[in-house]
Parts: sequence; C-alpha cells; structure tokens
Amino acid sequence: MSKSVFPPLTALLGRSIRQLCILPLRYWFLLGSMYTVLAVWVSPLISRLLLAAVHQAGLDTVTDRTMSTIFTSPVSLGILAGTFLIVSAATLLSFATMLIIADLQFTGQPPSITAVARRLLRLAKKGYRPGALIIAAELALLAPLVGYTLFAPVTGNLGIPPFIGREYMKTPLSALLLISVAAIVVVIIYASILTMPFALVRNQTLGRSFIDSVRAIRQGGIRLALAFAVAALGAILLSRGGAWLLGQAVDALNSRFDHTTLAVTAATLVFTFLSLATAQGFANLFAGEARIFYKMPFVSTVTGFNVHAPLARGTDVRSALRTAVVIVLVCSTGAAAIQPAVATTQVSETAPSSSDQEQALVIGHRGYDSGGVENTLGGLVAAGVMKTDLVEADFQQTSDGEFVASHDTNLLVLAGKNQNIYEMTAAEVTATTVTMKGHSSTIPTMTAYVQKAREIGMPLLIELKVTGHENPGYVEDFLAELDAADGFNGNIFHSLNPAAVEKIKILRPDLRVGLTIGLLYGQLPTTPCDFYVIEQASLTPEMIEAAHGQGKDVYSWTVNGELSMRALLRSGVDGIVTDRPDLAQANRDELAPGTDYVEGDVRNRLLLESRSRQL
Repeated sequence: MSKSVFPPLTALLGRSIRQLCILPLRYWFLLGSMYTVLAVWVSPLISRLLLAAVHQAGLDTVTDRTMSTIFTSPVSLGILAGTFLIVSAATLLSFATMLIIADLQFTGQPPSITAVARRLLRLAKKGYRPGALIIAAELALLAPLVGYTLFAPVTGNLGIPPFIGREYMKTPLSALLLISVAAIVVVIIYASILTMPFALVRNQTLGRSFIDSVRAIRQGGIRLALAFAVAALGAILLSRGGAWLLGQAVDALNSRFDHTTLAVTAATLVFTFLSLATAQGFANLFAGEARIFYKMPFVSTVTGFNVHAPLARGTDVRSALRTAVVIVLVCSTGAAAIQPAVATTQVSETAPSSSDQEQALVIGHRGYDSGGVENTLGGLVAAGVMKTDLVEADFQQTSDGEFVASHDTNLLVLAGKNQNIYEMTAAEVTATTVTMKGHSSTIPTMTAYVQKAREIGMPLLIELKVTGHENPGYVEDFLAELDAADGFNGNIFHSLNPAAVEKIKILRPDLRVGLTIGLLYGQLPTTPCDFYVIEQASLTPEMIEAAHGQGKDVYSWTVNGELSMRALLRSGVDGIVTDRPDLAQANRDELAPGTDYVEGDVRNRLLLESRSRQL
C-alpha cells in the first residue's frame, strides 16, 4: 500500500466531524448511560477494591515508602489483579462502543443500540483476551501518564506527579531526555489505539492488527501525523474555549442575579458533553482511518475514501438540529453523576478554609530558581526579594558527616558531574558549581545557608533528606550543626523519612516538624508530626479536613499552575510550596478564606477538569 491511500487532511478530519454532528440521539443516550454507570458504580467499586487491597496488606495508608508492602500479600495481589480486570473491561467496553458506533455510521447502518450490542458480543467472542489486556493497560494506565485520557474513563486522573517533570526540566539536556522518552511512549500508545479499530473492521486478531497499525503510521507519514496533530489541537482549543465561554456566561449571570448552583451545574453539564463529544470524535477518526487503510467501503458501494459519499441513512439537517437541542438533557444524568466525583478531588468554588490561619503561606521552593540556582544563596536571596513567607531548602549529609544544601543526590543534572554527594566531602561539594536557568553558583553548607537566611530575615522550611547512605547518628549530627548555627529559631522542619521525623520529635519535642509525602492513598499516616507536606497530585480536600481535625496544617508541593493553586486555596490548604511565589501570592490575596464566588471561578474549575479529562 502506498501513502496515496490516505486522504487529504481536510477530508479525513471533515468526515469525522460530519459524522459526529449527525450522531443519532439514541447513540448519545447510549454513551451518556455508559459513562453514568462507570461514574456511579465502577469508579467507586475500584476505589473500594484498592482500599481493600491496602487493608489486606495490613496498612491503613499507602505512601511511596510503604507501597511495596502491598505486593507481599497474596490476597492484596489477588484484589489488585481483579481490579485491573475491571479497569480493563471498562476501558475496552467504552472504547469499543465508540468505535462500533463510528463504524456503523460510516457504513450507513440504521441507528440501533441492538446492532452495537451484537458487534460488542462478536468482538468479545473472538478470544482477544491476552492482547486486549495489553491494549487496556496502555489505554488505562500508560496513556494517562502522558496526558492522553480520552479513552480512560475510570483512570483519567492518573498522571505523572508534576514534581517529576519539574526535576527533568531543570536543564536543557534532561528536558530533551524527558521529551524523547515521552515521544516514544506516544508512538506506542498511538499504535495501540489504532489496533482496536483495525481489529474491528477486519474482524482479525489484535496481534495482526497491531502490525497493521505500525504499517499505517509508517505509510501515513507526515500527512497522517499532521491530521491527528490538528485534531488534537482542535480538541484542546474546544476544551479551553468551552471552559472560557461557559465561565463568562456564569459570570454574566452572576452579575445580574445571585450566584446559584443551577448556573454552575448547567455549565458543568455542557462541559461534560463537550468532553464526551471529543472522545467520540476521535473514535470516528480512528475508525475512519481503519477503513481507509484496508480500502473498505464507507457507505454501501462506496469504496476507498470518498468525502462526498452520503453520511448515514435516515439523517438530515433537521434531525441533526433536533439532536443538538436535546443533547444536554440526554447527558444530564451522566454529568450530574460524574461531577460529585470530580468535586472530591478538586474543590467546591465556595469552600472556606477550616484553618485558624488567616491566609495560606507562600513557600519558595528551594528559594526562587528564576533568580538563582535552587538551594543556593542566590536563590535564597531572590526569594527574599519576592517576599515569600518561608523558603523550603533541602539538606543532605556528605561523607565526612557535614550537611550541604542540595536536592539532587547525584550532581550530574546541575553540575555535569556523575558524583554522589554522600561519597564526597563537604569541601568537594561546596567547590562544585551548579547551573540552572542561566544562573550559576556553588553549593553552600547548611550552616552558611541558615546564617544567610537569618541575615535577610527569611524563615526556613528545612528538609532533612535521607538517602540511605548517612553516617550512624545522622539525625543527632543534623540537630547539632543546626544548634551551632542558631538554626532552630524561627524555622520549621520536615522530611520524607518517617523515622527521621519521629527521631527529631523525640530529641527536640519543642521543634515544629512535618512529614513530607510524595504519594498518598488512604488515610493520613500516623507518624508523630506537627503538619503534613503532601505532593499536590495526592492531596484531596478530605485529607485537608482530616488533618485540620487533628489540629495539623497541610502544605502542598510543588504547585506551579494557577488552576491548581486556586483549587487548593479554595480547599483550605495552609501553605503552597511553589516555584512561582508571585503567582501564588496574587491568588492567595484574591481567594482569602471565606471569600465568596469571584469572577472566573467556574472557568478555572472547568479548565482544571479539562486538564484531566481531555488530551
């Protein structure tokens, strides 16, 4: 097959959009009902099963430190396996349903839910189970990690924690590595997505269809890649534009009438439909490509790709308009069911803070890296100029027992030296030049950093980094060096290592010490501490409420997006660790605890949802 079988860009996209615009009402009802079931029944079931796996492993909480424990329990492993099967079934069912609807439209079949069910049963009887599980894993687990969530209805909130991407974007070389790996993953996912429609239209095995999908990607060349790039851009613009317009509409209504839940609900219903329509539009695109690749007819005797072929029998402009009018009503039940689930992970736009603190703290992450290299004196001074409330700084032990300011254990990324700090002396580390965002500096000792902070009047959130290569009695050494530098006065402390947190509290109960958590599922850990520092991807309003019920504050890290900042501030978070203190300060001042609806609340919430529910 030559590349000439692929149609012009406008024809490929146009056909898919036309099919979407005249999609019969009964198909919208089927899709809305399916997603309602997934939201109301399947998603809560998956959550309960995951918690059961945690409890069967003897845990109340899963963190990055305790995750491996789950895999030591046979019962927990069995529950996880069952959960994966449910996730796989939900993912494949929703994707296959959309593809079948698209294919029935392309071949001019009369609208029929029964026909969809028959095709689904035929697909299930083909015995695709081994290959289907691989496809499901890539769609439901791998794809969300690179931001593709259209066909992951129950796992769309999965994603790589933002702080991981931040670490790789510190230098051009590490950023290039991250982008290269992501590009490879995207190609793999794209080939996997094409496998399903290829198997559907040819009624062949998934293995053979995957080979064909790779051929299609190669033969389609730049034209096919461009078509899907334009489609993806259009979907993003539709999502962002829809959120903006709906937010503007709610703001306009609120300026004339009292802000009511009805306006917010209506905007959410429309936005939910846009999300569903985008997914179906891409399913049309994939199903159309499968027929093009195999030179199969679109409608009756039409062969190849004919953009002028009739669409689906029994459809006309009038029916399309009728469908457009009632679509929101059809999807209302599904959207109303989905929205409460979203609200538990994001926040209500009017939720006040439950903390006694008047405003959330703005904490400079490792200083201010746009004004100096992270964890250096330059970054510290730059944060002072930005007037952050505190500066978070990382300290770890060298081979000779001293402590230096550095987040990275290995100096390759910032210094170009493949050396570990725990294998170097303090003199060797402090002689090392680190470079970031056009700034260069040397690594300071903890004593120098603490003294400089006291000199400029900047309180610190001091992290003790535990690498596993510390000298015996490292906690005592850490406290002794701080004591000698007068580092206790006005500063607070935290660590990712629960044992270190507990040891500090035992040795110095007068200090304010927090537990830092990179990944959290379930209840808050019971480690004795005064506050929690939780990575934003794991933090929920329920966790904040639970911590406040214990009289403990919650800080979130590393929050650089405005939408996330606003959501966390609405939820009553007590502090935001950020690389963008100016943005955090502006939003904090606008969204003080108890603030009622402000202009743009709905727009921001919908934009935040679109980030986890769109491309």
